[in-house]
Amino acid sequence: MTPPSLPANETLPIADAVAVSYIYAARYEYSDVVFQNDNQLRLLPRIELGQTALGSEVWVLPFSVGETFRDRFGNLVQSYRVTEHHTSLVVATAGLVSLSPEPPPFNEVVLARSVEAPGNTELTAPTKLIDPGSVGELARDIAGRSRELLETVSRVNSWVHGEVRYIRGRTSVETTAEHVASTKEGVCQDKTHLALGLLRSMGVPCRYVSGLIAGEQGETHSWLEFLHPEDGWLGADPTRGVILPPAQDYVRFAVGLDYSDVSPVAGSFISGGRTREHAVISTSEFGERSRGLEDALELLESAYVVESGRAIC
Repeated sequence: MTPPSLPANETLPIADAVAVSYIYAARYEYSDVVFQNDNQLRLLPRIELGQTALGSEVWVLPFSVGETFRDRFGNLVQSYRVTEHHTSLVVATAGLVSLSPEPPPFNEVVLARSVEAPGNTELTAPTKLIDPGSVGELARDIAGRSRELLETVSRVNSWVHGEVRYIRGRTSVETTAEHVASTKEGVCQDKTHLALGLLRSMGVPCRYVSGLIAGEQGETHSWLEFLHPEDGWLGADPTRGVILPPAQDYVRFAVGLDYSDVSPVAGSFISGGRTREHAVISTSEFGERSRGLEDALELLESAYVVESGRAIC
């Protein structure tokens, strides 16, 4: 068990904010004994405008003591090594955040201002899961004659929401944006990758976001943020079909170029077997409610179970 992970002096106060308590829990079952298990967790709330972290705890079973650091995207990462022999691993966290209730007003700007912003090359470049060039023609068809940033993002967001069917079990954590464009099916991770590829092909700097939908139960969620030259990072959610949602709609854990940068739990283990199955669940609700390990373990009993490697959000 770790002590509260976020010092009070690292929070950003928000006027007229709402409190959200949350739990995330995951269980990994192995086909043989695991002798050593190394994992990096991105399950601590980001410190940023619109979100204040009020405290959190993380548990790893079998017991392990973790180290916390920030990665190159500013995400809080916890590194754990379990050396006790085991056939099951549980990772859980519970915490409380304060979220901004309403978004500030945003100005429409010409698309070129965002495209020409300096220092954003990495945010439009290809990654292992997103090749903007492979969906460039599709992006141009979707955007049409739009020359404004918010309108372009809205068109892409709405197209992905309407055209890509939400279907579990057809994709994995290795599924590419190009594949999603071809099959037009997947889960939130896949919709986000495709939307990122479409926007990046038009030069819009954007990033992948991992977290939770405030007030709902399920698994983790993903959406994107695009860079506005005046207002900074703004959100768009192709799974829910919304753009510029209020900050109170989401608990944000991590950002990156694609899913591989923000996976809630990522690592490796030493064993003669393999990961047999993976169960994960999360819940969040408005209000200041204290949650503990027992609550997380109870919630885990109703988790959605999948084979290892499947995309589940």
